[in-house]
Amino acid sequence: MKLWQKVGISTLSVIGLSAVALYATYQVKNQPAELQEPNYYSYYQEQDTRPEGKVGIYISQMILPEKYDEEVYYNVFFKPLKIIPWPIRELLKIDSGTPLYDTKRYFELEEFTPTQLVDHNGNSSDIDGISYVEKYHQGKISFVKGSDAATPGYFLYKERDAGMPTKAAAFMAKAQVYYHNEGAGLVDGRVPEEAGIKALVAETMKQVGAKYDDVDWRWANTEKYTEARRAMFELLDGGANTIVFAPPRPIMSHYEEFNASVRLGMEYISEWEEQNQKTIKTIIAPQLADFPELRQAYLDLLRDQIAAIPKDKSVKVVASFHGMPWEMVSNEAWLQLSKPYLSAMQSDIDNILNKEKGFARTEVVICQDYFAEMTDMYQSTNEAFWQGIEEDYDYVINLPVEFITENTDTLFAHALMNFQGFEGFDVYEPIDYQNWNEPLVRTFKQDGTTIIYTSVPVGKYRAPVVEAHFKSIDSILSQGLAPSPMWQMKNAESIAQMRDKKSLRFEI
Repeated sequence: MKLWQKVGISTLSVIGLSAVALYATYQVKNQPAELQEPNYYSYYQEQDTRPEGKVGIYISQMILPEKYDEEVYYNVFFKPLKIIPWPIRELLKIDSGTPLYDTKRYFELEEFTPTQLVDHNGNSSDIDGISYVEKYHQGKISFVKGSDAATPGYFLYKERDAGMPTKAAAFMAKAQVYYHNEGAGLVDGRVPEEAGIKALVAETMKQVGAKYDDVDWRWANTEKYTEARRAMFELLDGGANTIVFAPPRPIMSHYEEFNASVRLGMEYISEWEEQNQKTIKTIIAPQLADFPELRQAYLDLLRDQIAAIPKDKSVKVVASFHGMPWEMVSNEAWLQLSKPYLSAMQSDIDNILNKEKGFARTEVVICQDYFAEMTDMYQSTNEAFWQGIEEDYDYVINLPVEFITENTDTLFAHALMNFQGFEGFDVYEPIDYQNWNEPLVRTFKQDGTTIIYTSVPVGKYRAPVVEAHFKSIDSILSQGLAPSPMWQMKNAESIAQMRDKKSLRFEI
């Protein structure tokens, strides 16, 4: 065999082996995150739900803070990387320089001349004291084009490392100039999610405390790792033998619970067990969607929004949820856990529109607010809106059935996607939302159709959500704990009064 033939065969062999090795690496690094062991969704399905000994209730979920918090936004950036394929996720971790946002124009796709640039540390000048704007005019700062309203462009100073992934720093900078900048995204720069969740949890635990003695609990933001670990250790150091995970989440998922708040909580428990040579029992409480009270909260909100609409009008309701690129996460627990809830919700809404109200023409659809362009499983909320407009519905009502407080998704990200093309929607108009006990109803008029965003069940609509959360926790506690004597006495009195009323009606 000639030398060039031998070289050719050897080269092809190397290429072939390299391709096989690369494919094997790709397969290993792209194992579905939802199948990661231990799989806490499987644990949830098979768990023993009877508590033993003293119970500690651990309430944790991802919350974006009222005011800017560097730790939270940094950690939130890394959260979706676990479902992004390798090697793309590695590229997103590269530090290619310091990203900068203009404090007045933060939703631009094409380059423009900035007036004030801010980095992820909130600084408008470089470490040498020279402003970023001046360095832009010196030609040291370039513009990275955006792709759409949800992913706008930003300026990049390549001569200065960000000290973290550039994309993480960009996310943090955007949060400062938009989400939490007074007069930008919100009039007062305060995001309502944290306060709303804390208020709900406080009401829930007041009910739990009224029924059971000696039940300790802690709330923590999952994305504040030190805080969350401390909360868990306080429960365990306080003598808890059983930890009940009870996130006030309508629909649980691998992304938010089984691979996030629950997994991290389990790691804190394992650490404590090793330090203290003790074994702790763990139970994951049911999701809120398993209780009809949750649906009632949204249905009450819907009823009030359509109360004044005449019966001779046509009404389409778009019940929406956040969404995921489902084909990328086909083993995601949310897909199974959401089905009964969404089906019942669709049926309930249909009954309200047709049996209770008797509108002239109706339709109810289930849609997703985000990632719809990356899945064939659900229609986008924006597309459903425009179909309703094109089909000459008098009203299109958007009911977001997966959120219990307004947050950066509902206020900003989803709004950018859902209200695209609507007359009167301006991404630069600050949202005036300061009374968090009132739903943030948003109304648009487009080509003769009225579009109404109902907002979420806060204020007077929160009680059924609290009841669902209480029932979720109580479904666990009632299996192993006896109600307090005071609660038993009050409950007995209530039952007796009900019997007396029934007896009186019978006699009359």
